[in-house]
Amino acid sequence: MRNRLVDTIRNFAIPATLFLGSPLLLAQTSELPKAAHSSTAQTAAKTSDLSGIWAITTGQPSWDPSDPPGKKPDQLPMTPWAREKFRTVRPAFGANQTFDNPNDPTEKYCDPPGLTRLYNFPWQFTIVQTPASVFILYEYVHVWRVVTMNRPHPKDPDATWLGDSVGKYENGALVIDTIGLNDKTWLDLVGHPHSDALHTVERLRRIDHDTLQLELTIEDPKAYTKSWTSKRIFKLSSVPLGETMCSLSEIQAFQKNIMDRTLPSAPAK
Repeated sequence: MRNRLVDTIRNFAIPATLFLGSPLLLAQTSELPKAAHSSTAQTAAKTSDLSGIWAITTGQPSWDPSDPPGKKPDQLPMTPWAREKFRTVRPAFGANQTFDNPNDPTEKYCDPPGLTRLYNFPWQFTIVQTPASVFILYEYVHVWRVVTMNRPHPKDPDATWLGDSVGKYENGALVIDTIGLNDKTWLDLVGHPHSDALHTVERLRRIDHDTLQLELTIEDPKAYTKSWTSKRIFKLSSVPLGETMCSLSEIQAFQKNIMDRTLPSAPAK
């Protein structure tokens, strides 16, 4: 929080050009000087159009490219620290699936699901591109991210739920580099842990009009002995984004009234 407050004070006078190209301010662009219009057009020509509402094609709970269903969650190259932490998870998906006292931090406390898990859920997201920033808005829990374009990471970023994301366009893809994540979330739905050293690189590419490909590279030297890359495919959707909140009272009621009733009764003493 210290770094965020310092940055806010330093940048209190926010330039109007920060939002140049935003649909919300499109009406004002007609009053910009010709040079500004030219610069915007040149920037747009170098970008990839990722606009639209995107829906996951196949729900895969694990980011292990050789085991997307999470049937062999122990095979990822975990460090001793991560393996010990993984032994404590009680996920609702994968080989260790259980509905008896699950400890998924999102389901148990309504904690934010974290950067990588946001792509695991069967809900949609949309991408809003401007020259200065790219915004990714997720339907699940109404989380949104800001990717600041063409700048380096701060030297000492705060550890946050979604980290510090910087982006650039490269060979037709939007490349998002993220650091500064806390260690309070799971990598995926099967409960693979990560540390505060997690570093991710997302490559979002529109391979045709109706298809978006995500190539995600995960690196975390505290939790895994090597990095790996996985892919997901999303399809263009005509369904508007809806309201999908995380309500702790609803989760607790569902666990009590639905899930607990499906569990075997405890043996009589």
